[in-house]
Amino acid sequence: MTDICTIDLNTKTPFSLDITLSCGQAPRWEYSEGWWIGVVLEDVIKIRQTDNTLEFTGCDGEFIRDYFCLDYDLNEFYKKFSDDYLLKDAFEKLRGLRIVRQDPWECLLFQMTVNKIRTKGDYDRITRIAKGVGKELIFEGRKYYSVPGAEIISESGLRTLKTCNIGYYATNIFNTAEKVIEERDWAEKVSVMDYENAVAYLSGFKGVKRSVAEWVLLLSLKRYDIFPVDTHIRDFFVKNYMKDYHFSKTGSNAIDSTVRDVADKKFGSYAGYAMEYLFNMNNEFIEDFIKS
Repeated sequence: MTDICTIDLNTKTPFSLDITLSCGQAPRWEYSEGWWIGVVLEDVIKIRQTDNTLEFTGCDGEFIRDYFCLDYDLNEFYKKFSDDYLLKDAFEKLRGLRIVRQDPWECLLFQMTVNKIRTKGDYDRITRIAKGVGKELIFEGRKYYSVPGAEIISESGLRTLKTCNIGYYATNIFNTAEKVIEERDWAEKVSVMDYENAVAYLSGFKGVKRSVAEWVLLLSLKRYDIFPVDTHIRDFFVKNYMKDYHFSKTGSNAIDSTVRDVADKKFGSYAGYAMEYLFNMNNEFIEDFIKS
């Protein structure tokens, strides 16, 4: 039987494993018989929360603390925006939701392939890539597959990647893998750049749109000042926070730029967390999980 490790959570700052993993921010986590099982790079991790204790296997406690950012004080975020009527409702509904710290390459690969609306399932594009190019892993009698690193994708070749049935994404991912190999310190570089320079740097990778760059910065590099804007966020934010705002320019890019400016002024260094809570207020996966 697999050895189970435990961590006692800090009761002064909330954490909900179920809400954090059911929102779909990180790929390839599934819930089964009271446990969450996920593949992070080459590790199969099994974890559950019972009151203020985390039980897990497949990694060490340091990884769990870092991955779930257990040292981040959510209470400061809650206090600062307790008067915001929308966030106040989100705090009650999504209490304990944390932004996980994904591996930068895995996050980049996921964000390049994910649909505009976050999806869950055991056969999304990143899973197809893992099955086609990654390493087979056996955990509790079941097969899983690692996320292939940039070197593995490069060595496997574009033709092999195309067999993963991911369409035009194959060429973009292959070219980005080559770029990452050339600039191995890309994550360290971008983590200390200002907002626009960081986005511009990542957008220079083949197939990386602005929104992809923003999600990577937020979900893997702890850049909580980042406020990704997509169609859903734009419409929601304009409707609820910019009712009386008149745009000097039309077009989605101009509006998105204005939304980011307003969000920066309103939320500052908490912009990414504010977006994550607002984004997930009506997340069907969280609602289905809570109901079950």
